[in-house]
Amino acid sequence: MPPATQSQRRRRTVNQEDSDASDDDHDGDVEMDRAADGTGDQLVKKLVRYALACEYARIPIRRDGIRDKVLGSNARSFKAVFEGAQDKLRTVFGMEMEELPVREKRTLKEKQKANARKAASQGSTSSRQYILVSVLPRQYKSQVIVAPSRIPSTAEEAAYVGFYTMVISLIVLNGGELSDNKLRRYLTRLNASQNLPMDKTDNVLQKIVRQGYVDKVVERSEGDEDTVTWCIGTRGRIEVPPESIAAVVAEVWGELPDDFNKKIERSLGIQDFLRLEVGDDLPDVEEEEE
Repeated sequence: MPPATQSQRRRRTVNQEDSDASDDDHDGDVEMDRAADGTGDQLVKKLVRYALACEYARIPIRRDGIRDKVLGSNARSFKAVFEGAQDKLRTVFGMEMEELPVREKRTLKEKQKANARKAASQGSTSSRQYILVSVLPRQYKSQVIVAPSRIPSTAEEAAYVGFYTMVISLIVLNGGELSDNKLRRYLTRLNASQNLPMDKTDNVLQKIVRQGYVDKVVERSEGDEDTVTWCIGTRGRIEVPPESIAAVVAEVWGELPDDFNKKIERSLGIQDFLRLEVGDDLPDVEEEEE
């Protein structure tokens, strides 16, 4: 065979270098994948801790917060890390992150701003905020298993949960809105100023507004007094669903009338509430006999 020319030798050397570089790239990809797996696990744990910390303070888990405080330079891994954290939260803690609904625009000014923003941008209507909700079966959602937090104390936490649940129930049963004067009358009948162990009534109302359980809508008018209306907040709509409100009504009512289901269905849109509360966790006798 004739000796290889210089150009042929050069091409052979380049091809060999390309092959070696390809092998090096492959090895590097493997190492990067291994490193990514390790980093992914750490990011999942970090997101779980961040979600638990947010829920402890009753503040929303924001996507921007996840990117800034959890992902950092790994922002493109959001979906994988989020799904991994969801799985960990479900299997270990019996919870999952649920997206909050978008806050309703109630005043005329808010609606005008929202319409202008919608016209300027065709983006999604996602709130980009989450809270933790329980995924435990109904039979495990009892006070014996899921007791009130011991911080600041069990009694204060139970009173706080009972207070915002009652306020939300009153708002919903009044058609979704409640005037400030009417709410104050209800709270006076409940002796809220004496029965709230943690703080003054106004301070507790400010707290449940800040944490998203209710919205305080103030319509300002020139020359007249401001109109104050209380509505359900985004967290309140998730944490206190119609079934919880029906349970509060049933507990307060005591001996339920025969038409209770019809009244609840008309007020809250719940069908067969009594059957759901009593029968869901019990075995079906007819099926067992078969």
